[in-house]
Amino acid sequence: MEISTRIPVPGTYNFRDVGGLPARGGTVRPGRLFRSDGLHRLGDDGRAALRRLEVGVIVDLRDPNEARAMPDDLDGLDVEVLRLPVFEGSGASQGGRGISLEALYQRIVTKHSAVVVEALREISTAGDRAVVVHCTAGKDRTGVVVALALLAAGVDREAVIVDYALTEGHLAGEWLEEMVALIGDYGVPDTPELRVLMGGSPREALESALEEVERSHGTVREYLLASGLAHDELAALEAWLIARD
Repeated sequence: MEISTRIPVPGTYNFRDVGGLPARGGTVRPGRLFRSDGLHRLGDDGRAALRRLEVGVIVDLRDPNEARAMPDDLDGLDVEVLRLPVFEGSGASQGGRGISLEALYQRIVTKHSAVVVEALREISTAGDRAVVVHCTAGKDRTGVVVALALLAAGVDREAVIVDYALTEGHLAGEWLEEMVALIGDYGVPDTPELRVLMGGSPREALESALEEVERSHGTVREYLLASGLAHDELAALEAWLIARD
């Protein structure tokens, strides 16, 4: 099974291309949809990498406080930035509240469906521009939104889950240690549960959100239609993402 490819964009840990994932009647086009952790440390080399990748749209799912604390380093780039905060989507922001990833993801699909729809609408109208969807880790909010976009376009469910589960391997080490130390400054103790919440991507977490969607609406496509995405927008998303065999 093809899986998404990590691209070593300077200043990031989890910048990936979902191109190549198998879909109904084709595969995801490479170089179209990227997912990433924060873009606040790009520097000249990181911005040059985004230019080479022809990134023209950035969907930022962080809340305003995160964006102010770690503003995207996009100076000089010709990009459209869409800010769509998912206030309950950051594992780090929930670190002291004892919430599970499963509960977090179910909140995203049940309480923030309008944000999901707006993000997918933006992706479907990107034209020749590549799109980056990101949050702080590129794991929770980004993971759910990208998964729903892929499934709506007919990408294989298991491939989507495997792609999601890759994340924790990219965040392990330097990224996770820095985040644990940062949240420790606010009095949150370093525990195994906190590390899973902040840096983990167990397949069960995403599966729980998808099961919630399927239980309520049957399919991801029906969920998105009920949440405000139009039939022609779904068709445009699929055409933009999928290269037919």
